[in-house]
Amino acid sequence: MQNKTYVIAEIGINHEGDVSACEQMISEAAECGADAVKLQTINADANYVIGSESYNIFKGSELTKEETSRMFDLASELNLDIFTTAGDIETITWVNQLNPSHWKISSGLLTHIPIVSHLASLGKPLIVSTGMASIEDIDLAIETIKSNGNDDVSLLQCTSIYPTPSEEINISTIKWLSDRYGFPVGFSDHSLGDDAVFLSIGAGASIIEKHFSLDISRPGFDHKISLDPEGLKKMVSRIRLAEKMMGSDEKTVTKSISVTRDKYLRYLVALQPIKPGDIFSYSNLGVKRSVAGISGIEPKFYENIIGSSSLANIKVDQLIQLSDVEEA
Repeated sequence: MQNKTYVIAEIGINHEGDVSACEQMISEAAECGADAVKLQTINADANYVIGSESYNIFKGSELTKEETSRMFDLASELNLDIFTTAGDIETITWVNQLNPSHWKISSGLLTHIPIVSHLASLGKPLIVSTGMASIEDIDLAIETIKSNGNDDVSLLQCTSIYPTPSEEINISTIKWLSDRYGFPVGFSDHSLGDDAVFLSIGAGASIIEKHFSLDISRPGFDHKISLDPEGLKKMVSRIRLAEKMMGSDEKTVTKSISVTRDKYLRYLVALQPIKPGDIFSYSNLGVKRSVAGISGIEPKFYENIIGSSSLANIKVDQLIQLSDVEEA
């Protein structure tokens, strides 16, 4: 049975530095049925070259330590897990005091082995994105994490193109990552809409991360590739539907299927009136679908019954029962 998929509403910096907007996003994420919210807690001066596009975006979108602490408290009150991405030791140190549920290693940090090593050493579960990674990059990151005694790792298949075109989504990589590394694998979706999310559940995704915004029409940031509250609620609903559709990974005959079997399968029946002592033959023994709720001898025993004697009076179209057949 497919376990419950862990759904992360990726707020990132879509709050644009407005703590009130961030509060609303966390509350909306809880209402929509998300399991967790994720922030990006980035010190622009410690992470990006001054004047770069990333520096300009993140410099104007920072929450203070006090504001971030309030967001963690709010998420806890709403029974949401909360964690973040951070790219420098100083930020990681103070955020770690807020007791995040996980640490996220973003695609852009995967090759930052000193940070990967430090995060692994903190003993928290790690969620690792692979959006720009080569096999060698992932191998080294996993080796680094394990060398720090941490094996509580989940990987995310994603593609760091915003938005990701259909031909670049590569949902099939979920199974490849699972087979190669033996860790739970999820899907971080940067495509438009939620069709890829729905499909990824069938491919084995155990975690879904999707960008979240209060207004997806806003320019810049990650608004364009996000879902608004209505979209997030719909996505969570579709994920739960996909889980039901996935069902069991073992072929079994359930109680409801048993009813259908009795209704639609074929059984041995009398083609002619048969009396006690008559020999079952190809001329008086046939195979037909019968009345719903009544079962008899399955066709796989047809040849075994031929040549046996009848112990009962059997009418035309009456199902043959084992008690009607004399044992050889």
